[in-house]
Amino acid sequence: MASHRASRASRGRGRWWTSVRLRAALSLGVLVGFGAVGTAAYWTDQATLASTTFTAGTLDLKLDGNLPGQGGSYTKSSLTLTDMIPGESVAVTVSVQNSGTVGLKYTASAYNTGGLASGLRWTVVANSTSSNSGSASSGNRTGSCSSGTTTASSVTLSTSSGSPTTVIGTPRTLASSASENVCIIAALSSSADNSLQGQSATGTFVFDAAQVAP
Repeated sequence: MASHRASRASRGRGRWWTSVRLRAALSLGVLVGFGAVGTAAYWTDQATLASTTFTAGTLDLKLDGNLPGQGGSYTKSSLTLTDMIPGESVAVTVSVQNSGTVGLKYTASAYNTGGLASGLRWTVVANSTSSNSGSASSGNRTGSCSSGTTTASSVTLSTSSGSPTTVIGTPRTLASSASENVCIIAALSSSADNSLQGQSATGTFVFDAAQVAP
C-alpha cells in the first residue's frame, strides 16, 4: 500500500515537474518573441542644411580718395603757404570719405612741429569748403571756410604727436559710400613775434574712424 502511494506521489511530482518545465518553456518562448520584436529595424532619414558664404564688412576711411585699406599717411600739397607775414592765412578742403561697407563715425586731432608752430593758429570747420583770396605781393593772403560746423577755432596745436590737440571732438557720422568736406585754415598770428621770422612748421592731422554701433 505504501508502495502504491509512493508511486502515485512520484507520478504526481513528475507531472508537476513536467508542467513547470512546460510553463517555463512556454514563458521563455514568449520572452524570446518579445525580444525579436524589440530588435526589428526601423526606417530612417537624414537632411543636411548648408550655409552660403559669410563675408565680413569693411571699415575704410579715405582722405581725398587716398589711403584705401587700413591706415597710411597722405600729404595735402595745398596745405602750405610760404613767406607768410603776420595775419596771413591759407585754407584747404579735405574730402573725408567712407569707402567701406559699414557706417562709421570719425574724430580728428592734430599737432605741429617746427619753429613756427607757436605762431600758427588753426581753424577746422566740418561740412564746409575753402576759398582763398589776396596775394603775396600785397601781403593780404586770406583763407576762409564756408558755413558749416566749427569744431576748432583759431587754436594753437600741441607740438607732441603723443598728445595731439583735438580738432573734431564730437564724432561725425558717415554712412557707407558717403562723404563730407572738412575745411582747415592755417593762419600766422597777427601778433607773431620777431623771433619767428624765417621759421617753418609742419601740421599733421590724424583722423580716427570707428564702426557705428548698431
